[in-house]
Amino acid sequence: MATRCKTFLLPVTHRALPFAASLLRATAEKAAVSVGGAPPLQFRVAATSREHERALRSLFPQLLAGHADEPVANWTRPEDVTEALGGCDGVILAASGSGGDVFAVQDAAMSEWIDCERRIACSIPKDCEVLKLSWASGLVGERAPTAAGRAHWEIEQELVAAVGDAAKLRVVRAPTGMDAFLQGRLFDLICGRTLSTSVKRGRVALVHPLDVAESLSALLLQAAKREGVAESPDVGVFTLTGPEALSFQEIAAQLSEGIGEQVRYSHFPQWAVQPARWIQGVPGDAIEEELAVVRALEGGAQQEVDTTLMETLLGHKPRSFREFIAENAKAWPRASSS
Repeated sequence: MATRCKTFLLPVTHRALPFAASLLRATAEKAAVSVGGAPPLQFRVAATSREHERALRSLFPQLLAGHADEPVANWTRPEDVTEALGGCDGVILAASGSGGDVFAVQDAAMSEWIDCERRIACSIPKDCEVLKLSWASGLVGERAPTAAGRAHWEIEQELVAAVGDAAKLRVVRAPTGMDAFLQGRLFDLICGRTLSTSVKRGRVALVHPLDVAESLSALLLQAAKREGVAESPDVGVFTLTGPEALSFQEIAAQLSEGIGEQVRYSHFPQWAVQPARWIQGVPGDAIEEELAVVRALEGGAQQEVDTTLMETLLGHKPRSFREFIAENAKAWPRASSS
């Protein structure tokens, strides 16, 4: 008897568009191998921009439900969300992209994904399957050091209350994605060839964004929930990590090898952060969050390494940071000195 094709709502933000594409690619590849090319899953995109849906449909038309000329559900409109969820078996909340940034700066991109996931969470019906991509356990909680960590926790609590059957809710925890080094401040520092940070002893089990996408896809494609997968004592919580916990000194050294130019590690003392950021015009609460993250990383918040789950889901060892650098070696041009 053929397996019924399930449809999952996939809310997309500008920040999460690359990750959404990776998720669809992983699903298409796994479906082609496991079921002869007939996808057991389809996705319905919810976005504020029609261009986001078009970009994904141009790459994976066979995985997107509906037709190209149909209206796209806008996740800012409650009526759109309710209607879209009514036609879906489940929803994937991964609007933040592949794992949180090491320094989760409060910006428009963060505000967008938090707004998106909160709007979806408050509209989820009780019979809906939910897969939520969250942050590493050490940085998620009611009193987490960052707004992102607190938001993840609040959304998770809302989902627990909304979903009637606990077996239908799965939360995937992942540390900082390696793609954090392709954007924002970390990207600028690498282009300047000096990785300046206040983290001196802390280590981060960086995870490759494709490994996260493929892991989520594998969870979605499992015929029976959690079949063959060990879970944490918290029902429905799955933890991913990268293959090794790297210090920022080691990160700089590996970047130097991969880029072919020295990327110098520079320790920026914590006491100097507040006056330096204040001069740069950074708000006081954002400065306090940055320092709180530094203290959390120094305390080991993202250093745990356990790849058992990921190897089970992927069928191979997770990708290393060296592999990620090799894939993106030309993505960090030397910053102009002018």
